Amino acid sequence: MADVIHAWHPDVPLVQEVLHAQFEHHAYPSHTHDSWTVLLVDQGTVTYDLDRHEHRTTNSTVTLLPPQVPHDGRSATPDVPFRKRVLYLEPEWLSLSAVDAAAETPMIFDPNVTTTVDQIHATLNDPADVLAAECGVLALRDLVQPHLKLPVDTAADKPLARRLRHLLDDRLDETFTIAEAAAQSGFHDQSHLTRHFRRTLGTTPGVFAA
Repeated sequence: MADVIHAWHPDVPLVQEVLHAQFEHHAYPSHTHDSWTVLLVDQGTVTYDLDRHEHRTTNSTVTLLPPQVPHDGRSATPDVPFRKRVLYLEPEWLSLSAVDAAAETPMIFDPNVTTTVDQIHATLNDPADVLAAECGVLALRDLVQPHLKLPVDTAADKPLARRLRHLLDDRLDETFTIAEAAAQSGFHDQSHLTRHFRRTLGTTPGVFAA
């Protein structure tokens, strides 16, 4: 069975690269990335050393590898191929204070995280759905922060969220990013916007716009 690799650079804020691959015998030597690596293994099992500690993936469990921390990777069963999907996210997607926590506990056993990663990959397959993909990446950040014991701002801000709703209502026929929408609605950043929009209206901006 030949290895299958599909990699691309979507035009989505905070996403450096996306990789879908199936390997039969390939093993990664120790290396680092300048990005956050969000790994989802769909078939097989992968073992890897991260910061000199060995870990093993399980199917449908998300692994979060921090930037600039050495890791390798190989099939746990050499005769069985493994299939994976990977998001490479910009270093600023999470704060630097999250690096040590992710290196210590890279596995995230949360079905909501797994579902969100799966949905991000689904939207990235459609290059026209940039807003939904961007919202997914921001929602994923909110979901992994408690796992890493990072604080999440929970202050209510209904007027701003409703202002964004009106903006989306008026401009559904236009293509724009969360960053442009956040600034025009009065939020100080994308994460601020997404949290309050979901808390107030029960869904993300991308889902609402769709």
